Amino acid sequence: MTASTVSRLIDQARADGLELVPNGDRLKLRGPADVVARWKPRLAEQKAGIIAALTHPIPPDLDRLIQRAATYWEYSPDDLAVIHQAARRDPEGLRLALENDVAFRRGVVPC
Repeated sequence: MTASTVSRLIDQARADGLELVPNGDRLKLRGPADVVARWKPRLAEQKAGIIAALTHPIPPDLDRLIQRAATYWEYSPDDLAVIHQAARRDPEGLRLALENDVAFRRGVVPC
């Protein structure tokens, strides 16, 4: 499952009334019992990716820069997932790389 798919899964679970709380290598689920029961098996399959996404969120300004680059360079969903992983692992390094990409900078209109 890609990072964007994991994000959508988190958003869907939250919209259904579930709270996801990372706790080390565990993922606590809080909400109505029927909602927890319905989501638990599905979330268990993606636990590592969910924990990573919740533990290391991408700063909003970097996420906007990533989205602009994705549009400019026409990233595939798989490319975007790799970029999101890099953003969680080294947000400042990715920010520096995107901000110094001369071809991208020429084509981006400032926000």
